[in-house]
Amino acid sequence: MPVVASVTRVSSDESQALARSLGATIRAIRKEAGLTLATLAQRSGLSQPFLSQTENGNAMPSVVNLHRIAQALGTTAHALLERGTRSSTSLVRAGEGRTVEYTSDATVRFLVDGHRIMEPNEVTAGPHSHTDGTTSHAGEEFVYVVAGTVRMTLEGEPDHVLHAGDTLYYPATVPHAWFNDTDQPARFLITSSPPGF
Repeated sequence: MPVVASVTRVSSDESQALARSLGATIRAIRKEAGLTLATLAQRSGLSQPFLSQTENGNAMPSVVNLHRIAQALGTTAHALLERGTRSSTSLVRAGEGRTVEYTSDATVRFLVDGHRIMEPNEVTAGPHSHTDGTTSHAGEEFVYVVAGTVRMTLEGEPDHVLHAGDTLYYPATVPHAWFNDTDQPARFLITSSPPGF
């Protein structure tokens, strides 16, 4: 028997916008999966009228109910909320974007806001700087050297010395690292898919 969820009515403008966006996301994913509202109700254990109100942006599910909906759709509550609230466009102007220390002599600047399918970052590497050991993770990476020289190591391959304008694409599952062996700073882009930073 489906759970008749208590309905949290949406009142503030911000809450209404979130409820509409979340509802549209749930509806879109349900339709992409070829599910009817009745099937989603059966899989989630929630009532069809409640799910209809949620999809129409007239009700906001509790965390527990959002989790049930997400599981029934084969995703996570976090993914539903994120997809429902993030813009498909991200503009980061020159000199903007969050910058963090990558190593003691290098910084990384995030070139997009929010969670994306790919993650482009700009690394500024001081002279004679390098990663702290090798790393490997799921996905693929693309490197583009903007300025200076960067040596990339990929386990099982000869080192790749990249100069301004050079690119390198590789499976991120292969242990890899970067080095700036020169007396000059280097600046390069690393794009990972899926995001790994």
